[in-house]
Amino acid sequence: MPIDIKKTLLQIKNLESTDNINALIQRLNATFQNFTAASLNLKNLEEKIAEAWDTGKAKFTFAKTDGNETIGDLISADEDDQAPHITIGTDGSQVFSSAHEFSSASLINIGSVVIPYFNQSVPVHLASEPTVYNSSDDITTIDTEDKISDEDLISYERTLKEIEEVTRLCRNYKKHGLPIVAMLDGTLIHWHLKTFNNIYVEHFIQRFSKAILELKEHKIPLISYISSSRSNDIINMLRIYKCPYEKVDCRKNCHGIPSTSLPCNPSQNYKPILDRKLIEKYLVEKQASNGTRTAIFKSNNSILELYPSDIKVCFFYFHTGYEVARVEIPAYVANDNKLLHLAHNALKLQCKVGFGYPVVLSEAHNQAVVSKKDRQIFYDLLKEHYLKQSGAKVNLSTKELRKRISFV
Repeated sequence: MPIDIKKTLLQIKNLESTDNINALIQRLNATFQNFTAASLNLKNLEEKIAEAWDTGKAKFTFAKTDGNETIGDLISADEDDQAPHITIGTDGSQVFSSAHEFSSASLINIGSVVIPYFNQSVPVHLASEPTVYNSSDDITTIDTEDKISDEDLISYERTLKEIEEVTRLCRNYKKHGLPIVAMLDGTLIHWHLKTFNNIYVEHFIQRFSKAILELKEHKIPLISYISSSRSNDIINMLRIYKCPYEKVDCRKNCHGIPSTSLPCNPSQNYKPILDRKLIEKYLVEKQASNGTRTAIFKSNNSILELYPSDIKVCFFYFHTGYEVARVEIPAYVANDNKLLHLAHNALKLQCKVGFGYPVVLSEAHNQAVVSKKDRQIFYDLLKEHYLKQSGAKVNLSTKELRKRISFV
């Protein structure tokens, strides 16, 4: 039976009451006041952040500003930049193996897009590259008894293929002699690795680093774009600023205190808001134009300790005109004004022509996505292959058959 729309709608209407909305506005205003106070007291902010960064005694991840930029800085892209350049983006999708199908095969599909700007001699490229795996043993050569789930393994490999493919395309397009910007969708901070066996982590970091360091060698900036980010690194930085104790030590000073009543909260009964909501309010207050970015920040997520120094992840928030996006870049981009300037201008153009979202990423997604119909074609092709190979009968699980056939 399909979903009951009327019952669902009634519950949706109760999700956000007027009281909840007013409480959210109050929390946002209190957080904004804390942000304003911190931006006016930079010396105290930087000292507290530096101390907490070094001791590691805060119980949450937080950010600090990078280089010469400060928390309240806003930087505009060039007004009408028409410098010839090439933007390259990749995205991935997958078909997980299913216990209810007749084969344990899986698929990773990498979509790629290359678009030149202000130059007509470079060809546009749109393509997808599928890879079929007979089983999880075909996906990786890692030899360990401590295996990870097939779903995690597919996602793990897809992430690596995305960065390796964008690097391969950048290498190939260097021959055209134009500046190149590489783009990915999603975070560069792969915190999920913490749950994996060390050998998987080492293997991931090795391949991931190799691809990004090749981009650095070719002087190609890498941008990773996150729409509707759920991060609160800046909010947590403001917690450090507001901590009433001489030294930050969450376990010692605040053990057992409910999260809504912590002394570092900007108001009573506080529930954290998202960074992007705070930055959105700040951009409105400052009447910032489309293409404006914030200062560059560093995250102290513990997984970054495993990253080489040149690819440790920095980030900024970016005004697309439609949303405030989180944009992550490797340290080599953040530390090179020329590469940062190129990336910033290219990102502004991407969001302008893509109506608020980078067009190379939306097109790469379109190339990569595996629809329900595509998935069924994949399984049908597998079935046909096995029938031709062996002539044996292949069967779906009883559950899968019942899902495909209705008796009522």
